[in-house]
Amino acid sequence: MTSESVLWLAPPQHLPHDLATLREAADRLDRHHTPPDHRRLPERDPREAAFDEYFAVARCACAPAPLLIGALDDTLATVRAFCRHPDGSLTEPDLDLAAHAAGLTPRADNSEPRTRATVRQRWIQGHRLFFALTQATVVALRHALRAPSPAGCALGLESAAHFLRASASALRITASFDAQDYHDTVRPSMSPPQGPRGFSGLWSADHRVLVQSLRGWGMAAPAKPSTLRPAHQRLVEVLTDVHDAHVGVCSRFVGSGPSLLRGAEPGAQVLDRLCRRRRTALDAAPAARPMQLPNARDENLTLHH
Repeated sequence: MTSESVLWLAPPQHLPHDLATLREAADRLDRHHTPPDHRRLPERDPREAAFDEYFAVARCACAPAPLLIGALDDTLATVRAFCRHPDGSLTEPDLDLAAHAAGLTPRADNSEPRTRATVRQRWIQGHRLFFALTQATVVALRHALRAPSPAGCALGLESAAHFLRASASALRITASFDAQDYHDTVRPSMSPPQGPRGFSGLWSADHRVLVQSLRGWGMAAPAKPSTLRPAHQRLVEVLTDVHDAHVGVCSRFVGSGPSLLRGAEPGAQVLDRLCRRRRTALDAAPAARPMQLPNARDENLTLHH
C-alpha cells in the first residue's frame, strides 16, 4: 500500500500503565539499535490489520515501552522536518512539549534542508505520529487511573494533555496541502480498487483503546480529589482542540462530499456525529454523581477519515 519503511508499534492493549516506564525507555542509549522481536501475534481483526497496512504500521509482541519511545522519537523527527520556519523554529511547538512529557530530548537537526515532502509522505508520516501520540496518551491516562497520589494522577492528566495537544498539531501538519491534492492523490489511495471499501480511522486499534481509556477516566473521576478538577478540565479543553482540528481537516478536504465510511452521507457530518457519540468518554458515570465536572459531557474525541 505504501513504500514507507515500517513503523513498529505494540498492540495498544499491551501498553504500560506507568509513565516512568516510558521515561526509562527514553533514557536507554541503545533504543534506536534494538530490532523488534518478531514473535507471532494472535489473529487480528481484518479491518485493524488493513488500517495498519495502509500506513505501513506493524505490530510487535516485544517490550511495548521501548517500542513506543522509538516510534515517538522517529515520527517526531520526521514530522518536525515538515513544519519549520525558515529560521529553524517549529511552527507547532507542542511537538517538543510532547517529546519532553515522554522523557525524550528532541534530536538536533544538523542535516541539509530536505526536499519538500510529497502529499502522500505528509499524509502517511503525519498519521504515524498521530498513532504514536495516541498510544502515549493511553499510557498517560492509565498512569492517572493507577497513581496512588493526587500528584501522580495530575502528572498523568497533564501528560495526556501534552500528547493530545501534539496530536492536534499532527493533524494540522498532516493536512497542510491543497484540497485538490487530497482528491487527486490521497482519497483514491484509500478507496477501491487501491484501498478497502469503507476505510476509516474507526478501524484503528489505537483509537479503540484510547476511547476505552478516556471512558475509564470518566468513570473514575467522581471518586478523585477535587484538587484534580483543573487538570481534568484542561484535558477536556484539549480534547476540544483535537476535535476541532479533525473536523477542520474533514471540512477542508471533504466538506459536503461523501465519507468513505458512510457512502452518501456528508463526511464532516459523519465525523461530527461520531464525535458526539463519544461524548460520554469523559463523562460515563451517572449524572447525579457528586463530582460533576462542567461541560465534560460535551467533549469527545474520534479518529475518522
